[in-house]
Amino acid sequence: MAFKILVLNLGGTSSKFSIYEDERHIVTKSISHCAEDMAAHPLSKDQVAYRKEIVLGFLRENHYQVDDFDTFVLRAPPFPAPRGGTYLVEGRCRELVLSYYHPDEKPIHGNRFVLPLIDELRGARNVPVYLVDPDMVDEFSEVAHVSGLPGYARKPSIHYLNQKAIARKYAQDVGRAYSELRLIICHLGGGISIGAHEYGVAIDSNEGSEGWGPFSTDRAGTVATSIMLELCFDKGLTRQEVHGLLRGKAGLKGHLGTDDLREVERRIAEGEQKAKLVFNALAYQIAKEIGSCYAALRGKVDAIIFTGGMSNSKKLIGAIESYVSGFAPFVLYPGEKEQEALALGAYRVLTGAEEPIRL
Repeated sequence: MAFKILVLNLGGTSSKFSIYEDERHIVTKSISHCAEDMAAHPLSKDQVAYRKEIVLGFLRENHYQVDDFDTFVLRAPPFPAPRGGTYLVEGRCRELVLSYYHPDEKPIHGNRFVLPLIDELRGARNVPVYLVDPDMVDEFSEVAHVSGLPGYARKPSIHYLNQKAIARKYAQDVGRAYSELRLIICHLGGGISIGAHEYGVAIDSNEGSEGWGPFSTDRAGTVATSIMLELCFDKGLTRQEVHGLLRGKAGLKGHLGTDDLREVERRIAEGEQKAKLVFNALAYQIAKEIGSCYAALRGKVDAIIFTGGMSNSKKLIGAIESYVSGFAPFVLYPGEKEQEALALGAYRVLTGAEEPIRL
C-alpha cells in the first residue's frame, strides 16, 4: 500500500494543497483568495474555519477523505530550527509552531495557523504531522551573524525550503553534488530572499521576511533608522500599524497600488513613467543583493539561480542581468518546488530512509 501524503502550504492570501502517494504526485490545487473573502475572515481563528472548508472541498473534488491520509505535511512558521531536515511536530516542536498562532488576531501569514487547521482535520486520529526545512534554519557563518548592534545578531529568514529544493534540483541537472557547488539563489515572490550557498550550506542572505534587503511586491525591505523612528514615535502609529505598513502596504503595492508584476509591466508598456522607475528600482535592489552574496562567496560562483513567481518575468530577469551578468551564468527555475520538497521530506521519514528530527 502506498503512503498517502497531504501537503498543506498556506500563504497570507493563498492556499496550495497537494496529494502524493509515495513519491508520485497525484494532484495540486492553488488558490488565490480574493480581498472580499479575506475581509470576511479577518482573524486567525476565522481563517482556520474558512480554509478547512476549502481543504475538504479539495479532497471531495479528488475523491479522497481525510481519513485516507497517513500523514500531513505543513509549511512551517519561521521558528528557529537547529538544522535542516524533516521535523516530527510533537513535543517542543509542536509548542514552537503553536506559539505563532494567535486566534483572535489578524494573521501575518498562513503558516501561523496551519497546525490548528490540521488539528481540526485529523481530529482524534493519531496521524503524524511533519514539517520540512523551516525558513529560519540557521546555517550562517560566524561572521555573518554579527550585526552593528551588540546583543542583536543577524538571523536568517529565507525561503529555505524552496532554496534548498532548487539547489538540489540544479545539482542533479548538472550532474554534481549540491555539496560541491557555490550558488546564489534568488527567490523572487511575495517575499524576496537571496542566499549565498557554499558547498551545501546557506552561509548568508538578506532577511526575506521582516528585515533588510530589496523591497518586494508588498514589503518595504531595508528601511533607514531615521524613517523607523519617525514611524514609531512621530506618526502616532501602533506597533501593528507600523508592521502592516512595512509588510503589506509597501513595495510595489505601496508605490503603484498593485502587487501584480504583470500589471506593472502592462503599465510600463503603456508609457507610465512611475511604474518604469519603480520596476527598475526593484531590479536594481535585487542586483545589489546578488552582489552582496557574490562578495560572501569571495567572487567564486557556479551559477545564479532564479526561482519564485516573479522569475517568470523576462523583463525583470533581463533588467537584473544588465547589472550582474558578468558574475556567473543565470539559471531559471520559475515558480517553486515547495510542494514536492514537503512531500518527499515526509516520504523519506515514512520509509525509514531518514530519521525525523525531534525537539
